[in-house]
Parts: sequence; C-alpha cells; structure tokens
Amino acid sequence: MKLETHLKDEDKIRLLEEEIFQLKQKLEISKVVSLNQNNTSDSKNFTDLFGVIDSDYNVLSINDHWNNPLNKSPEKFHGQKCYSIFCGLNEPCKGCTTSAIDTTKLVWYFIQPSQLNGRERNCRSSVINPISSIEPFELTLKESDLFYEQLFESTGDSLLIIDCKGRILKFTKKLCEMLSYTMDEFSNLTIFDIDDPTNSLTFDERVVQLEREKGAIFETDLISKSGKLIPVECSSSPIRYHNKTVYFLACRDIEKRKIAQKELLESEIRFRSLVENATDLVMRFDRDHRHVFVNSAFLQVLGIPPEEFIGKTHHEMGFPDDLCELWEDEMDKVFESGIADVIDFSIEAKGREINFEWQLIPEFDTEDEIPFLLAVARDVSKRTMSEKALEEALKTKDKFFSIIAHDLRNPFGSLRTLSEYLQNNEDLTKEEIKEFAEIIHTSACQGYDLLENLLEWSRSQRGNINWQPQEFDLVGTIESNIRLIQANIHKKQININFKAEKTHYVFADKYMIDTIIRNLLANAVKFTYMNGNIDITIREQAELYCVSIKDDGKGISKDNQTKLFDLDNQYSSVGTAMETGTGLGLILCKEFIDTNNGNIWVESEEGAGSCFSFTVPKK
Repeated sequence: MKLETHLKDEDKIRLLEEEIFQLKQKLEISKVVSLNQNNTSDSKNFTDLFGVIDSDYNVLSINDHWNNPLNKSPEKFHGQKCYSIFCGLNEPCKGCTTSAIDTTKLVWYFIQPSQLNGRERNCRSSVINPISSIEPFELTLKESDLFYEQLFESTGDSLLIIDCKGRILKFTKKLCEMLSYTMDEFSNLTIFDIDDPTNSLTFDERVVQLEREKGAIFETDLISKSGKLIPVECSSSPIRYHNKTVYFLACRDIEKRKIAQKELLESEIRFRSLVENATDLVMRFDRDHRHVFVNSAFLQVLGIPPEEFIGKTHHEMGFPDDLCELWEDEMDKVFESGIADVIDFSIEAKGREINFEWQLIPEFDTEDEIPFLLAVARDVSKRTMSEKALEEALKTKDKFFSIIAHDLRNPFGSLRTLSEYLQNNEDLTKEEIKEFAEIIHTSACQGYDLLENLLEWSRSQRGNINWQPQEFDLVGTIESNIRLIQANIHKKQININFKAEKTHYVFADKYMIDTIIRNLLANAVKFTYMNGNIDITIREQAELYCVSIKDDGKGISKDNQTKLFDLDNQYSSVGTAMETGTGLGLILCKEFIDTNNGNIWVESEEGAGSCFSFTVPKK
C-alpha cells in the first residue's frame, strides 16, 4: 500500500520561490552594507556581511554576497554558533546581547555590538550587522529566504532539486545522511550517480511523465556511497525557478516498510499454504452470513468448487433449511457476544454422513468491531464412531458382568445345594441318587454351555477371533452339528428333517458358521415339545445360500422378537422341558453373521413355532 503524500508543503515552496524571484528582480543586490571598520584590526575582512541568528546564537542565514575570508560557502555556517565561527570561542562574547524584531512572520535576532572598550570586547561588531543597518525590503527578502531554508531543511523527508539535465541544484542534509555522503561529496554528484532506474523509469522517461502529469508519486532505488540500494518513495513535481523548469523531489526511505511488506507477504504465503492444504474446511463470513473466503478442502470434502461459495449464503448454496438456520443463529451469537463458540452438526455429502465440529472465531478490527467471522469445520466422523464404539463397549462390559452375576449363578447354585444335600444324607436310595445326579448333570451342562458362549462372545468383543474365510461344504457342517446334539434330540424324541442332494460350498469363516448352526439347532431343540419336528433347509440363491431351521415349538411373541439380537434388551425364556438360557447365543450369532457379510432374521408366531434363517455368501 502506497503512502499518501501531502503536497501542501510543495505548493508553499513553489509560491515562496516565485516570491523570492520577484523580490530579487526588484532589488539589485549588488552591494552590501558596509560596516564600521574601527572596531578591530582585522575587521576589514568582514566588511561585506550581514546575517541572522536565533536566540541561542545559531547562525540561520548569511548574505550570499559576503566577502568570505574563510573560503567556505555561507550554507556551511548554518546551525553553528556565531561566536565559534568568527571568534573561536566556546561561549557567547562578553557584553554581546540579542535584540529581537517581529516582522509579523518570524522573530529575527541580530548581534548588538557591545559598548565595551576593545580590550574587553571579544565580538567583532562586523560579524552580524545591527538591526538599524538593514532596510525593511531587505528584511522581507531575507525572511522569505530564511523561511524557505528552514522549511527545506526541517521537513521529515529528504529533499532534492534538480534541473532538466539531472544536475543537483539543492539538497537537504538528510539526503546526504541517507546515502552516507558528506555535503561536499554530494554537491559534486548528479541524479545519474544516485538513482538506479532498473526497477523504475529512466530519467528522461520520468521527466516526460512529470511534464505530462504535472507531478507523480513513484518508488525507486537510490544508490548509497557504498553501493547499497535503498528503496525510497518519491513525490516529484516541476516548479519554476529563475524562469526555468526544475524538478522538486521529496524522498522517503521505505527500506523498513519494504522489509515489513516482504515479511508480511511471506507470512501471508505461509498462512495461505497452510490453509489451502488443510483437510479442515476453513471459511470467513461477513455479517450477512455470506462467504468471503473458503479453502480448497471444500472441493475434496463436499465436492463443491470453492469459488461457487464466494458472495453467497448457505441458503443460496442450497443446504438444508434446518442446518442453515442453525448456522446463522450460531454466527449471530458470536457476532453479538464476540466470544468464540463450537457446535457439532452432521451433513450428507458424497453419499455418506459426515460429522463436523464447527469452530466460530470473531475477527476484531482496529475499532474493536467484528466485521467478519473465521470458521473452521473439522471432520470428526471417525472420532464420533470411536466414541460410539467406546460407549457400546462399556455397555457390553456392564452386560457381561450382569450375565456372569445372574445367569451363571443359577446352575452353580443348584450344584452347591445338591452337593450339600448328598454330603449330609447318607441313607439316600439309588433312585434318589440317580435323580440328583441327573439334576447335577443338567446344571453342569447349563453352566458349561453358558461359559462357552460367554468366552466366545468376549473373544469377539475383544477382537481376538480373527475372520479367516475359506471354502467349505455347508451340508457337512450342518450334519456334524446334528450329531453333536443327538443326545438332546433323542431325549425329547424330536424328529429332525434334513435332506441335501448335493454339497453346497460357501466362502466364510468355518468356525463362526459352525457356532451359528450349533446355537440355532440347540435353541430349536430347547423350545420344541416332546415328539416335535425340526426342519432344516438350504435354498440356493444367486450369490449366496440361505439356511433355515424351523421348529413347531413354543414360538415367540412379536414384542420379544425385536429383543432377540439386541444386547441392551437381552431376551431369554425357559424351554419346553424347563431348560434355562441367557439369550447370549443369538447375540453371538448376529455378530458372526455380520462379520461374514450375511443376514439373520426370525419368523415366528406364539404357540406355532419359530423359523430362524441366515445367509452365507458363495464367494
């Protein structure tokens, strides 16, 4: 951003130049005041002199026509102590005083010669002329000269006046200091010695521009004495001087500004690179809820090009109304409170639901207002899934301990009671002992089956059961499980109907499918009455096989069917021979079926039996 340059001082300089030129034309300054030469023996060397000092004896101006015995230009004495220049003293001369005159614009001070005798008076009376020796028109002229000189030197910028050939006519001390030259060294240079046109216009091109536009503000590089390039901002305009056009330049050192701009640009590049490569959605909103910036992550995450958002609200982008209202309400809260906020929301994008954590940050300006909001939306879908998984794991753990505490307690309680009774009664008959033995055996089997299911289930929950799919015959797996529970089948005189004309190969984890079939067969036997029937069928479909195990037992009510595969609503009932269970087996079946990319469901009517079916992929 370029700095604004006020041309008020330049206009005043131009007017003063004209005024000085006109006054000098009226005044033929060809002679100067002759001073009293009776003061000191060497006063004749200072006969053609008049000048002005301030109240601290600093020389402000000396007549250009002074017969200078020190062989120095008058400008060399400006700002130095008069008593140091002319008398070689470190303090004002004895007896010298200052008198003032108000010329309505400036206060001028002149040395008033002392009335002391020559032996005690150190000051030469011819050094600074008494006020009575200067005519009023001379005061006006010198006042304009002095004002111009003071203005030229006191400005904050470095000033330079050059002619149309590039010769330096006048310059300030600040310019010399900037470029590390002495005043004498700089006076021998031209504009071509100090200006590097590489990144700017040549001198001739600049002159054409100034004449055409009557002034210009531009940046260029000045060459210091050491050769270092110093960036400057210049304000230049043509002015008239002695009926000739010269060029006035005000140069401001912008090296620090350039360094700051470079650092700011580098910082902006780093920030933009960070924002554009971020996986988070980064955006800015104005108070009308319109997007003023979005990063490139929008295309990757939402499939919408970033440029389509600029200048539009969420409503105009076609997002759901309920989400738009939520977002705008939250933005309004932050605009009003000035406090950052975080909200969660989910949205459908690219065929999936994405959970976002949306952080809104107010952007304050220099007046402590909030013109914009910075918003960062982070995809927390994985974190949300992890949180849900953790919540489920905690529920599972609680259920696990509940099953252990309640269901495992019953069979072991029976074993404990019966064993105590046998231990304390020695006169039991064989029939009683046999009856108690059957009860103990049944309780032990129940406990064993429960422990088996608990162990399998806990292994699946911990991820200790690896899914190892392989090709195997489904018919052989079913037949081996029928043989495994043959004793229970025989006890209830149940008729098993299963006929397969050929093998049916599936691609799944054999261990898991074996566990599923075993649990479903055991449940069918458990809930089938004496002399009942169990039908097992395999139906071939396009890419899978469907296995159904149907009994004609108790059946399950509609309300309880929804609880069969849900751990939170674990359902269990006693069998037709008062067999007990936990319902954990069906939950284990559901998890194993899901692992093998299949489905499981139940069709049942209370009092008319149940049919459990599941699918297994062929490949």
